[in-house]
Amino acid sequence: MSDTYEVFYIINSFRQVNQMLFRVFWNENKEIELTSIQFMVLSILRERPSIGINEVADLCHMGSSSMSAVVERLVKGEYIVRTRSDSDRRSVKLQITDKGEKAQQETHRLWMERVSPILDIPKEDLEHLLRIHNQMMEKLEGREMNNQ
Repeated sequence: MSDTYEVFYIINSFRQVNQMLFRVFWNENKEIELTSIQFMVLSILRERPSIGINEVADLCHMGSSSMSAVVERLVKGEYIVRTRSDSDRRSVKLQITDKGEKAQQETHRLWMERVSPILDIPKEDLEHLLRIHNQMMEKLEGREMNNQ
């Protein structure tokens, strides 16, 4: 197998898994009112209440301007609210609302229901997979750092 084909095969494998996860969960669950990124933001805000938009963007590996659009839709949908810091009026924090809390919990329940079969894979294999993923990210990040 040539290097080009091998790299293509590896990258395509990730793409197929990602598409399968998206199809199995987001496309087949019409009752879900959130997008995948909105679900991620609500999950972050449940774990880290009152953090800023830049922090959320970093945790989602997105730019601040893209995250601003996501946040705006969540605010309009009344899933989150923006609050100003008492100590620094320029600082805006995001907080999940009761509606956001309920939507996140229901989406999480459905997510676990759909993707939990992954846990049928032997633990040792999953650990091996994650170790390899981390190695790949380190290799790619190292290359990215060298190009800057």
